Amino acid sequence: MEALPENSLDAFIDEGLHQADSFKKSVEENNNLLHRVFVQNESGAKLLAKWKDSLIMNPTLTGESTQFDAGINEGEKRFIRNLIISIQSVEQDNE
Repeated sequence: MEALPENSLDAFIDEGLHQADSFKKSVEENNNLLHRVFVQNESGAKLLAKWKDSLIMNPTLTGESTQFDAGINEGEKRFIRNLIISIQSVEQDNE
């Protein structure tokens, strides 16, 4: 097996670091947008509050639930939880 040129490993590492940095910037931008929509906007804040209430008040499983129903319900809850976590990360960064 032929050895890789000496600088190819460095280029591979640099590209990986660049991709990680780009991904981090994208996540931060998305979190800031979510914060603007759901905290800094009155209508968005009301909507998030309604979603939080539905998360707390609706059971994931009932006697008539199928596995599919349970998966859908849990997915909805996970979506709301992830929104809240993203918003909280912006608030923590701003402290």
